[in-house]
This record gives sequence, structure tokens and C-alpha cells, in this order.
Amino acid sequence: MAGKSLNDFVCEDSDELSKEPRSSLVRKQTDGRDYGVRTWSDLFELQMPSQNSSVRTADKRPLASDDANAHKMTPDQNRTKRRKIGRETPADQKAVPSTPSKLATPTGKTSGKKRRRSSAKEAGGMGQHGSKQVISKPTTIVQKTGDEASSALSKRSGESSSKDVELSSQSGTAAKWSISYNVGGRFSDVDPIFTADEQHFILVSNSTARIFSMATSCPVRALEVPQGMQGITACKLSPTNAEHLYMSTSSGSILKWNWVSGEQIQTWNVSPNVVDFAVCQSRGSGKASSDEDLVFSMNEGEGKTTILVNGGSSAPKPDQPKKVIREFLGAAKDIKVAAGGKIIVVIDHERLLLGYTTKCTSDTLQSLKYTWLEVTLPVSTTCSDLRERPSLPNSGIIDLVLGEKNGSILIYHDLLNSLLRVEKGADPGSSLVTNRLHWHRNTVKTVKWSKDGNYIISGGLESVIVQYQLDSGRKQFLPHLSSHICSLTVSPTGKSYAVRLADNSAMVISTAELRPIAYVSGLQLPTAAKKDKLPTSNVPAVLHPIVPDHLLLAVASAPARSPETPPSASFLQTFDLSSGQHVSRQALARTNASVIKTGPQGTDLTTPDVKHINISSSGDWLATIDEWSQYPEDVNVLHPKSLPSGKGKKEIFLKFWRWNESAKEWELSTRIDAPHSNAPFGPTKVLDLASNPAGLAFATIGEDAVVRIWSPSARYRNGQRLKDKRDQSLETWRAVHAIQLEKLVSGHYSPSKTASLAFSDDGSVLAVCWTGQGGSRLVYLINPETGEICHTRDNLYLGTPRGVGFLDRYVIILSDQLVIWDTVADKIKLIMLTEGKSASSVADSYSKILAINRKSQTFAVTFASSIRKGDKSSGERGRVVSVGFHVVVFDIRSLRPVFQSKLSHACSSLQPDLRTGEYVLIDSAAEIQRVSSGASQAIVRAAPESATALHTGLDNIFGAYGSLEKGLPGAGGLVPTTRQVGGEQVVAETGNLSDIFDVGPSFVLPGVDTLFEDVVKHFTGNTVAA
Repeated sequence: MAGKSLNDFVCEDSDELSKEPRSSLVRKQTDGRDYGVRTWSDLFELQMPSQNSSVRTADKRPLASDDANAHKMTPDQNRTKRRKIGRETPADQKAVPSTPSKLATPTGKTSGKKRRRSSAKEAGGMGQHGSKQVISKPTTIVQKTGDEASSALSKRSGESSSKDVELSSQSGTAAKWSISYNVGGRFSDVDPIFTADEQHFILVSNSTARIFSMATSCPVRALEVPQGMQGITACKLSPTNAEHLYMSTSSGSILKWNWVSGEQIQTWNVSPNVVDFAVCQSRGSGKASSDEDLVFSMNEGEGKTTILVNGGSSAPKPDQPKKVIREFLGAAKDIKVAAGGKIIVVIDHERLLLGYTTKCTSDTLQSLKYTWLEVTLPVSTTCSDLRERPSLPNSGIIDLVLGEKNGSILIYHDLLNSLLRVEKGADPGSSLVTNRLHWHRNTVKTVKWSKDGNYIISGGLESVIVQYQLDSGRKQFLPHLSSHICSLTVSPTGKSYAVRLADNSAMVISTAELRPIAYVSGLQLPTAAKKDKLPTSNVPAVLHPIVPDHLLLAVASAPARSPETPPSASFLQTFDLSSGQHVSRQALARTNASVIKTGPQGTDLTTPDVKHINISSSGDWLATIDEWSQYPEDVNVLHPKSLPSGKGKKEIFLKFWRWNESAKEWELSTRIDAPHSNAPFGPTKVLDLASNPAGLAFATIGEDAVVRIWSPSARYRNGQRLKDKRDQSLETWRAVHAIQLEKLVSGHYSPSKTASLAFSDDGSVLAVCWTGQGGSRLVYLINPETGEICHTRDNLYLGTPRGVGFLDRYVIILSDQLVIWDTVADKIKLIMLTEGKSASSVADSYSKILAINRKSQTFAVTFASSIRKGDKSSGERGRVVSVGFHVVVFDIRSLRPVFQSKLSHACSSLQPDLRTGEYVLIDSAAEIQRVSSGASQAIVRAAPESATALHTGLDNIFGAYGSLEKGLPGAGGLVPTTRQVGGEQVVAETGNLSDIFDVGPSFVLPGVDTLFEDVVKHFTGNTVAA
């Protein structure tokens, strides 16, 4: 980080920012010594004092009675309105005049006891790069002035940057917090792969290739590239050995795996940035020679593309020169090999290169010479597929099909001979196209030959798979897929297709019935457009309170088509964190799944976007807020001056959903149109949504400066209470309280704001952070039972409120600062800067996220920081070269950070797991990570039985329930087992009826006679000897 490791982010003061330069700020400790604690690294550099020292023995008072004089608050931060709880600031506390944007450094004197207590609180630790450092032994505190600490910090952060840091607790024991990758990930732009027996298929995510069972759709193995190698760019099966799998990485390595055993066979470095490769089978020139793999790799760098060839049986020696077949200018992305390596086809958008030779064996690699033909294509290609004639595998007769960005498909029959004939003619490329197909409106994303060559299968942005019969010209369609098609692969026998969709899912479809036989889905978070430089927004998500392993999040069906039209999240996905599998998906708003997504004028039709989602503490009710804006082109025609620029009318709905246990889905119970509105401008944006953890109530706050509390009430008709088919009372949600925070200026359009609200743990208080029109930063404490504002605090935070929450009696507020407010003592307990001297607009554009976990009594924060590059000697800040992402966990008892870590991607959601006390982190790469301590890791989760069986090896892959065969009815599964207890044999109880029938899919059930016999045994209690 250019000599900094999370610098310029922390200032542990409750006063205003000082006008002095940051390098000169030195915090005076209460024991009279200067430690220069100003930044994250300074905070972690201080060591814990000895357990036997006077500092630690004096630190025995509760947190609420902290020093009042040690934290001097300014008049702005000490001003209180309509106070009914808490107490006033001590009269002897003096205000330090300063500007509102700066924090003043306290220099007041304290007593000896307060010195010792404050010194104990300033203890900390620091970890080194690549390892974790836990400080458990008594150490001494090194006294440093502010300049010395600053120079030591720069030197240390220049040597290494901390990846994971663990800090010791007040008792001196190690708080073993760590972050670990759990599940998830986004499927890469690599075609799915079928194994030779078609019992498994392989999908590739960033740095991992996962093997899935065709029968169960469950992962059975994961092949992860070693650390230090970048993402996987291509993946191919070996044509000589069906158990071998090749991978290429963008760092220039090719890896060979045995995917059955999970063993990495060999690795060799080819050249930097391998974009694609192809594998073919070749036989040596000798009679005793065996078949061998030839790997043709295509590497990109320095504005040119290089094609290399390597033998796959053994890695090249370091001193062996690489065989370069061809170098050319441009950036090709696709290479295909046919006829045992005798023909090479490279496609570069509007250019086609074909190389051919008469002989290609593993013994003659260094003497290979190809003759190259180059043709300019009439279209800009986006996908392609090459097919050899099965009857003449080595004759050099190949057929090529191309898909292009305007939706047409071009077919080249007998490509090599056609090019040779054209080469002898006058106009190259004039007689190459023998057939042109055109059905797609937009870009063709994938196109493939069928195994017999009679069909062509294509897919694109229309969410439809199209089969073209070449002889008759007829088309067959498989419409209404969940998203548009990214890639498609035909199985070795041609009986099924593997389709990868844009919503981060994949399925295997039977060609006979066109029905899915396997389905796999990750987190369906869309990728941003490549030209979109704006960071991804927060993902509306929540953990189920009753089933904490179920993650509920709002997802989109397709990625953004352009930076101007971000994707709309209209679906609710339920994802199982323990098994890493998709559970269900349903629509939360109007969708365009079955209609054309383009208007008559070519305008992209958008769907409502779910902005907020929350769930009741019982898990029975779900609240969502979705909004949809009219198209500006349509609004400006009728009312060009009635609305501000770019502001169309919005449709905003607050929806309450009730869980239907029998249907296993959420049913819409109540829809509130325009829950917040402003008379001149209609519906206003809902800024936040909160759920009462101790009751059945939700709270919302909108741009109209009104807080509404929603509660259900029973439906009646003719005095009778209405009930549904399940004999449950029908309920309607309504606003029971509407609390006006301020009166908006009439006729003045209020721009989009941000606000935050949260309930206390017992549901008795609702905290609201609101920034008024005059710039006042207010925190309200509201009684949700009466709707009365009980307490108001102003200037408690700086900038925009990003999150607020309760932890015991403390209110934690995240904005440009991190503030802990003791509501009982009415004191600011801690302030930390999340934006410092090195902050930039790029880092500020990423959202900060606050999560609070009352189980572990901790809270976590994620934020972004700018990494600058410049001349340190000149004192210039330098330009921003990248953005770093961080997560920090704090302990509420010590008010100290106990863990920090750098993240590879921006955090999209951070959810507390109230069962284990850990945090679930979702990043922009659709990966799920867990931030947990040793206490939470001790909780053993019961893994699903099917998932447990899958990890025992590949012997029981056919059916996730292969290992359950021993427990099937009729095989002794229901025969009572005996165990030895105290020298006596005790007969275990017979299982329930569910043990007879709930044994797995229907294909593993025994015969009817066996089932009947087991049911009789269950009711009679008789046992049959084995």
C-alpha cells in the first residue's frame, strides 16, 4: 500500500479533528507517555502489558464508568435535544473549540488510577505478513514519540503488509479469529466438460475446477490451483487418458491432474498469460510408441499472440527451447486443433488463421513446420466450433461454424480444402460460406455441432436454446431459461447438453426430452459490465434466524447489458451455506422471463429492483422493498419540464411475504404502494428497513423524513376472522406509527439521501440516523410501542450514515467515523476514522458495511482504502493505483480491534451468524467467507448425509445415496441394532416410518413387497434375524 498498511483510518478520540497535520498528531496517554496512536498500524503496534503489572491489576471497573475527563467532547458532539434518558455531561468537562471536520487531541491530566486504566486499554498487537502473531506472553511497552512512531510505522509497513492480524484480549489470552473461504464463487468463462463416461461434469470457477455428479448434482471433488497462480483460463480433458485433466492459468502455467484421485501429476510454465490451449492425440514414429498428448497453447503479451506446442507426457526441461509455431499481431482468444495436430485454426474476431502440416508426432516437435493461410471474415465472430468427420478422422476434412455479434451463424464445410481452392482463385473468401442461419436478435454467445453433424445448437441473449436441422432447415426451441446462455457443450455420445447460464448456474439437459437432468447454481450475483468502472453495490441479504445456514438474498437474472443500465434484482435466492448448494429461487417482483426484453424502439426493458430485504425473528415473515423507474425517454415526451433532469416517476412497493411450509415458498400477504411519499413528487425512496428482533414488527425510513413502524392485524369479514386453507389467520400489515423527523421545505426537491435505523436487542428502542436538510446530523431514539421520540443527539457522526446498530446499551454508528455511544452514560466511548488523509473518491465510492453480533459481543466493519503511488521524498500524495479492501472485528468489552484482514474483492454483504457468533461475508466475486473465532469454530455443524457420503471418494458417485444402500429396507436397515452396556446387550429402538420411505430418490427405493414387510415390522415390533 505504498508504504502503508491500513494507515490513515483510526483515531481513538471523541473530539473534533485537529487542524494540525496528521503526522504531528500525538495522543497523550494518561500515564504521561506518548505513543502516537493515530492509525490502524499504530493501534496494532502497541503490545499488551504484563498480567502482573499495576496497569492490569487496576483495570477492574465496568466499561460504563470510563473516564469522563479523558474524552473531552466538543459542544457540537455534547448537544442533546429532548433528552429523557441518560444523564448530562459532567459540568467540569471543558469544550475544545475546533472545526467540525477535525478531531482535537485531548491533553488533559488524570489521576494515577485513571492513568493505569487508560494504559491498559491502549494495549494491542500486530501481525506480520503471511502469518498470524498472537501475543500471549508479558511484554513491555516501548515508549515512542509521535515522530518516532510514525517513522517506525512507515518502515514496518514498507517491509510487509498484514494479511490477518489477531489481537490479544484484556486477559492476555489469544482471540483466535480467522477468515476462511467457505463456498460460492462465480463460474468462469470456460465451457463445461463432460467426462468420458458421462457420469460427471466439470465446471470451472476462478481458481478451482469442481467435479459434479450427474445423478445428484452435488460436488464430489475440487481441484484448486496452487497459491501464486492466477485464475484458470482454459480446461480440457486428455484424449489419451480419460482420467487426466489439463488446466491453464493466466500466470503462464499448465497443470495436469488426475481428476479421479485429485492428484496433481505435473506442472510446467509455458509463457506468461496463457489465454487458451488445445489438446490432441498423437502417436510416435516408432512401432513401439504409444499415444501421447500434444498441448498447443496460445499466449498473449506485448501486443502479439504466440502459439507454442508441448508434449503432455512429461514437462519440458528447463534448458529445452520452447517450440514456437507462429507469432502474429493481435489478441486471439480461441484456438482449435484437428487431425492429430496437423491442422490448427485460430480465430481473431474478423480474421481466421489456418495452419496445416503433413506430419505431427511427439518425436518431431522441434522440426514442425506449418503452412499458414489467413482469411478476413465478413463478420465479427463471438464463438466457434470445429468438427472432424468421424468416418475420415485424419483426412483433414473439417467443418467450422461461427457465431457473430449481429445474431447470424456462418457454416464452412471442408474448410481446409475450400481455402486451398480459393487460394488458387482470384478473390479469397468469396466461396467459403455455404450456409447462413439467422434467428438470434442479438449476439450469439455459443454455437456447437451435434455429434452426427446434422444439427447446430446455439444460444444467446434471448434465454433460448435453438437447434437447427441442416437438411430440412427446421428449428427446435427450448425457451424460457432462467437467464441467457453463456456456453454450451455436447456430451461425448450426444445424449445431453451442458449449459452454463449468465445467472451463475449450469444445467445438463437431455437431448431426447429437452428436460434438465442435473442443475448446479452458485450465488446468482451478476457481474458488472466490463466498461463499468463503478463499484458493485451492496447486495440485499439476510441469514434465516431459524435455519442460519440458509442465506436469503436478492439476485438478478442476468448481468448488466451496459454501464448505464445496472442489473435489477427481482428474484429471491435461498442458498445453503453448509453444503454450498442452491436451495430455491422465486420472483419477488415483476419479471421479463417469458417476454422479449427489448421495446419497439430498441430500449432495454427493466424490471423492479429489490433494494432492501429483512426477515422477522420467527422466520415466518419476509419484508422486501422494490422500486421501478419509468423510462426517461417516455416521460420527457409528455412532461419534459415537470420533473428534474433524469428523475422519472417511481413505483415503490413494500411487500410482506409469509412462509408456506407445504409449498416451500414465500407467499405475498400484503403490498403497500408508495410506503413513503412526498405530495409534490409522489413516491419517495425508502432508505432503510429494519426488523424487530423481539417481536413481529418492521420499521422503514424514507426520503420524506418519516419513520413508519409496521405491524400485522387480522382480517375480518362480517365479524368473522378469515383463515386460509392451512387454517392460519389471514393478516394485513399496516403502519401503526408515523414519526415525522423534520418538515421538508414545500416545493423543494430533496435529492437522494442515506439513513439508517435499527432496533435494540429487546425491541424497546429504535435508533435512527438522519441527516437534515440543513446538514444537521441527528440520532433519534424512538419508543416503537408509542412512536414517541425519547432522545435526540446531534453531530454524533460525520458524513453519511452507513449503518447503525445496538449491542447491549451501546449504539454503534458507522459513517466517515466509527462511533460507539454509551446510551446509559450518554458518552462517546470510541471514535475511529474510516477515511483518512489518503482517502480518494474511488475508495469512497465503495460502501462501508457494519454488522453486529450479540452472540459473540462483537461488531465488524468492512471498508475500502486507496493505494497510492508517488514520490515519498517530495511529500506528494501520488496517484491512486488501486483500492484495497479490509474487514475489522471489534470486541465491545474492550473496545479494541481483535482481528483485521485484507480482502481480495470488495465486500457486498456482511451478515452476523447469531448461532455461532461469527460473520458471513459475501464479496463481489460471489464467494462466501466466514470470519470466526476459536469459540465459534468449536461448534460442530451436522453436515447433510448426502454431502458427507460424497467426500468419501469416487466409488459411490452414482447417486448421492449410494452409501445408504446398507441402510435400505430389506437390507437390514431397520433391524434393531444391539450395543453392549454394562455387560448386557441392549436393543436399540426401531426407527420411524420416515426411516423406511425417506431414504433418497425414487430410483433407490426397494420393491413394494419389501416396503410392506418393513412397515409391518415397524408396527408389530418383531425383528427378523439376519
